Amino acid sequence: MIYEYAYLSVTPGQEEEFEQTLLAAAPILRSAEGCRSVELHRDVETTGAYLLRVGWATLEHHIEKFPKSEQAPRFAEAIERFFDKEPVLRHFAADPVGAPGAAPGA
Repeated sequence: MIYEYAYLSVTPGQEEEFEQTLLAAAPILRSAEGCRSVELHRDVETTGAYLLRVGWATLEHHIEKFPKSEQAPRFAEAIERFFDKEPVLRHFAADPVGAPGAAPGA
């Protein structure tokens, strides 16, 4: 499993509506093949900034299969109007470095 971390910046004044909209749209994302979890976290240091953490079975599920799915445009349409800049996306292994079961060399 991997985690997609999306750092999101929401237009000032739209935070509450964004949160409600994302939570309402989360089932769309969760229904995508390979999606395991969806969490939204508020940045406690920057107003209007959020971290969206999505668990995927594999990196391929997110970067190859999800963009071609029927869920991708539906989810994007629901939330993209709130962003005041392009989201920053990164992917990380689920297992911490050095943890039992972590990939060799991790």
